[in-house]
Amino acid sequence: MFNRTPTKKNETLDTTFSYPDAQKDHTARIDASSPRTAMITDQVEIKGMLAFDGALEFNGVFEGEIISQGTLTIGSEAVIKAEIQAAKVIIRGKVQGNITATESVEVCDNAELFGDVQTAKFIVAEAATFRGRSDPIEGKASAPEFAPVFRRLAASPSSSRSK
Repeated sequence: MFNRTPTKKNETLDTTFSYPDAQKDHTARIDASSPRTAMITDQVEIKGMLAFDGALEFNGVFEGEIISQGTLTIGSEAVIKAEIQAAKVIIRGKVQGNITATESVEVCDNAELFGDVQTAKFIVAEAATFRGRSDPIEGKASAPEFAPVFRRLAASPSSSRSK
């Protein structure tokens, strides 16, 4: 069960959990092969580090660091201030912090993202707010070489007639 120490409003709740017949590892894990998505509701506030596998929909308040090899969906009620590393991140709420995603980052309508993004695929909806930089995950993208095009345009007959 868990022990709860009485607290006044705005104080931290001190809880300890004991799991009967549990092994040494007390870490809760989400099975990556499971089609289910774990959910954290808007009634939850967490400060610290959150690590998970599989899929998680987070609707609460979070400050710290989030690390996953799965999919993080930040719900419309969520307020997050964190450095995020995941395979895929879908944002419907508010996020302040940098995101690194190996697959993709999607900022949905009415979502807000204030931070830098490094990912393979970056999608920002028209009604979303994004303030930051974005870079491809493989490193800096090289700009296409435009010099030959401009030399060809400069040498074309139409450009010499306009003189």
